[in-house]
Amino acid sequence: MDVYPLKFYPVYKEKIWGGRSLSRLFGRALPPEVPIGESWELTDLPEGVSIVTNGPLAGYTLTDITRDWGQALLGGASAMENGRFPLLLKLLDANDILSLQVHPDAEAAREIGGNAALKTECWYVVESRDGYIYKGVIEGTTPNDYKKAIKHDNAETVTRRIDCKTGDFHYIPAGTVHAIGPGLLIAEVQTPSDTTYRVTDWGRGREIHIEKSMQCIHFQTADDTSPGADGETLLVTDFFTVAKRFTQAGMPTSMPAGRCAAIMLLDGDGIEIRHAGLVKPLTPAHKGDTVLIPAGLENATLSATTDVHWLEITLPEA
Repeated sequence: MDVYPLKFYPVYKEKIWGGRSLSRLFGRALPPEVPIGESWELTDLPEGVSIVTNGPLAGYTLTDITRDWGQALLGGASAMENGRFPLLLKLLDANDILSLQVHPDAEAAREIGGNAALKTECWYVVESRDGYIYKGVIEGTTPNDYKKAIKHDNAETVTRRIDCKTGDFHYIPAGTVHAIGPGLLIAEVQTPSDTTYRVTDWGRGREIHIEKSMQCIHFQTADDTSPGADGETLLVTDFFTVAKRFTQAGMPTSMPAGRCAAIMLLDGDGIEIRHAGLVKPLTPAHKGDTVLIPAGLENATLSATTDVHWLEITLPEA
């Protein structure tokens, strides 16, 4: 089976807190006159599935590719139990504050039942315009303190607020109460789940999930270090590894060999991904693109006419 790098149509999500920064920064043709808060760059969920834009499989879904390519795509990694691709990548454009929320860990998801699923994520700040986030409870806050704060609609007084600058990276493991503030464009890497419980929506009227939030929130102080961080590597988890990589203009750099990887291009012009396959051995790409690199791709390299930074997300071996 002759695999090749895959590009996909973004799945745009209108959000009340969204904006138009994806057009300003990356030249995206966004749906007109609506605030776009999320662009699902790589997704295999019922709420949104990526569709291939390039090569002979244009029009196929990521669900199709995961099923048909199997190990040629995933290598030693495993698909989800339902056979879907085990990663979700997004770009988030926050022009107002998102809800303060929490996602369940595996134990909380089992206790809650139904469709609840573990959700762990991390954020790379692509752009900060005096932005900030909320992340974790303030040290010494008890569950009773926090529940009272939710009921009195002032949970932010017992939640850590952190100012952000471009290039910051934050690990948000399941159980961490969090919110993205205005003025941030974020690349989000996460496990493929949309299970979210709102702690507060800042008076905008959407449903608040007090009891389920309290089942999920971890009350130990949030750790600002990233597990496995070392040099280019920003984070190592059981679900994915995230690295920030760089190459100079005109200098080809090898892509991961034998492992499934996705790259999120942060900047650069004239970007090309070359490989040894028969199907379109040169894939052009642009800043803002996300490209999926199958594990079976041979001798893949990335080069550009300018310096390039990108996030490289690899799946773990089973």
